[in-house]
Amino acid sequence: MRVVHSLVAAGFLLLGSFGSGQAAVVDSFRIGSWNGSAFTDDQTGAFTTCVASANYRSGITLYVQVDTTYNWAIGFSAPHWNMKVGADIPLQYRIDRGAWQSGVAKATSKDLARMQMPQGGYIITRFRRGRTLYVRDGTYDYQFRLTGTSRLMARLAKCVERNIARHGAAPGTGTTAAASPQGGLGNSAPANESTPATSAAADPQLAIEATQALFNLMGSAGISGLKLIPDGQREEDLNGLYAVAADDARTLVAHIFPVGSYQSEEELMAIVVADSQKACTEGRFSSSSERINENGKAIYTSYANCEADDFQLIERVAIVPRKAGGVFIYGVADTYVGEGGGAPVSPPELTDEDLYSAVASAAQ
Repeated sequence: MRVVHSLVAAGFLLLGSFGSGQAAVVDSFRIGSWNGSAFTDDQTGAFTTCVASANYRSGITLYVQVDTTYNWAIGFSAPHWNMKVGADIPLQYRIDRGAWQSGVAKATSKDLARMQMPQGGYIITRFRRGRTLYVRDGTYDYQFRLTGTSRLMARLAKCVERNIARHGAAPGTGTTAAASPQGGLGNSAPANESTPATSAAADPQLAIEATQALFNLMGSAGISGLKLIPDGQREEDLNGLYAVAADDARTLVAHIFPVGSYQSEEELMAIVVADSQKACTEGRFSSSSERINENGKAIYTSYANCEADDFQLIERVAIVPRKAGGVFIYGVADTYVGEGGGAPVSPPELTDEDLYSAVASAAQ
């Protein structure tokens, strides 16, 4: 099939940064509109990378690549492009209304360019939960609808984990250095896309710190009965977070954004609220946010409410400065279901005052 052939060919070309002479496909999967494959080095048999692609109406294909060290990259290809192989292409990109970011793509063939993406939580969270990726090459503007990217990133991470266990790991991709401009993505103007055809592994030390912070929060707030849920066994949108505990009615999360992994607290909170609104597809949605001072700590809080018939979901989030730099993000999602949905579901009361007092004492 053409799509399988294109994916294999693109995966081989994306492997150029590994210095590998040949690549073999050892696994494949499909998530919505995304087709993915895992590659090994023919010479060593070691696993090198997982790559997924989605085709757009303009004729452009978007690729997402995750390597053995969970670094990730994106790529673009179109059969009508004619780029100089090896050329470095300065790009600007943003997701939804986020700040514009700078990057450099390398033309790995005349019709395919690859751009290494930054490590850290900010951009990957945007990519997983965003609606549209905007790219500028200095001449043309491109748009890519981000459909199913939350499930995709989680599946790519699982692809890497599974194939490292099967084949061992080859060295990672490293980073792509910036260089002087060599032209844009292609020599003609593709039409903007209107329709389309998770996550890098957590830092173990941050995961330990976030898990301890989650336990601190539960102890301070008097929350009991929740079970710690490991990554990969959670609801789709919770994979990639450092610590999650839940029961049938309440979900509690703790995550850390270290220094340099996000733009601002305002943008982090905007992502949180937008994600809540996006998930409230069949209900009435309302939200608010405010800054408070609790026990001498500045806390940025938000409240989101989704109601539909006898169902209600209330999500409360707190962003707190971290002593080691960056921020903690705590979230509590409470689900209420009335008699009409069967046995009533209602979590024990947790007032805002008790929650934010516990958040202030849990963050270190």
